[in-house]
Amino acid sequence: MWLFELFAQAVVFLAAISLVFVPLEYFWRADKPEPGRIPWLRRDWFNDLLFYLGQILIFNAFTLFVLGWVFHRIGESALAPTFLRELALPLKIFLVIVASDLLIYWGHRAQHRFAFLWRFHRVHHTAEHVDYLAAYREHPFDNIYTRGIETLPAILFGLDLNTIAGFVTFRGLWALFIHSNTNIRFGFLEVLLGSPHLHHWHHELDKRGLCNYANLSPLMDLAFGTYYSPPGRPQKYGTAEPVRQAWFWQLIDPLLPRRR
Repeated sequence: MWLFELFAQAVVFLAAISLVFVPLEYFWRADKPEPGRIPWLRRDWFNDLLFYLGQILIFNAFTLFVLGWVFHRIGESALAPTFLRELALPLKIFLVIVASDLLIYWGHRAQHRFAFLWRFHRVHHTAEHVDYLAAYREHPFDNIYTRGIETLPAILFGLDLNTIAGFVTFRGLWALFIHSNTNIRFGFLEVLLGSPHLHHWHHELDKRGLCNYANLSPLMDLAFGTYYSPPGRPQKYGTAEPVRQAWFWQLIDPLLPRRR
């Protein structure tokens, strides 16, 4: 019964975000739809739907279990200084956002720098068409890594679970937006807020993900020299490495010994 309820919740949430992003990707579409296809029903749509359902129905529970155990140990240790927990709430939230962005930035660069992290993160970059649903194309171990480093500052600063949940939810919705296939731009505010334009260049085939690492604000990319914003938009996405695109193999291949 609980599995049916969870599946129903997953369907309702997918319908809700689709009611927002499908119109956005129709009226502010960044590329031309493939001839003869429904605009939002592109190739690999079903594959990314499986990533979405797998994350919601299976892997999120595993992620919460692992992070709950780790953060409980951190909360009981000296790694969580008392003075951080005694700061005023507005200052806490500001510092958590800055610290989280800093960790996400360098954690993301590490995913592209170190072979062990890349073998899991590569799954996210195998998408040859980037839109809001492709944001869910993520290996569960990569998800644990990302959720862990982005919420660690909130744990260290002693934010309550409701605030942390709201923080994670906002970042998740923002991730859907910056992956969306839209040409929405923010003008001079783009260096502060980011946009789908910037993140799509991170997914561009020839750039190999070596730019625009920031998740929330591009200020980190500006500070560390990885900001990239040409006037045009990417024409090709994905990775040059040979990969098996099927959902099952995307989960299994990173766990197998590397083939020469």
